[in-house]
Amino acid sequence: MPIRSLLITITIGFFVLFFGLNAIVKTEVVVEEKLKQVQVCNEPFSEEALIEAIKQMKFEHPHIVLAQAKVETGHFQSRIFLENNNLFGMKMAWRRPTLAISTHRGHAVYRNWRESLIDYALYSAYYVQEKEEEEFYEHLEDNYAEDPIYITKLKSVVEREDLQILF
Repeated sequence: MPIRSLLITITIGFFVLFFGLNAIVKTEVVVEEKLKQVQVCNEPFSEEALIEAIKQMKFEHPHIVLAQAKVETGHFQSRIFLENNNLFGMKMAWRRPTLAISTHRGHAVYRNWRESLIDYALYSAYYVQEKEEEEFYEHLEDNYAEDPIYITKLKSVVEREDLQILF
């Protein structure tokens, strides 16, 4: 069974068990669209490739997504990123579909950086879809970040590196 079909089957099964049919339809569409938009492969990581993948996936606030990747990975140098292919400091998801294959150092492990990005897209579709920018920041502050100045750091990276101009 191709990996795409396996991922969709696992996602559907998960949602049937926990969320019912209505959530299945929405999530299946999101998973299928994201997998179409970004071919999962083992290409080497580069910031340029990440930016292009973020553009392809059409995140609602791509500059914030890139800032999160930079903050969470210490500008792509952290052990969690280098060992786990984890761009966003994600923990193992239990309430939504995930592409994580295991955990290491308390964080989700992915086969490659692109799967980490797709998993973040699943997170976004499940929790923050259609939020205005400030609502998105508020959600991250209240539900995502452990660091009390996380939003300040994100906004600083966005402004200092002028990330909005990239998208």
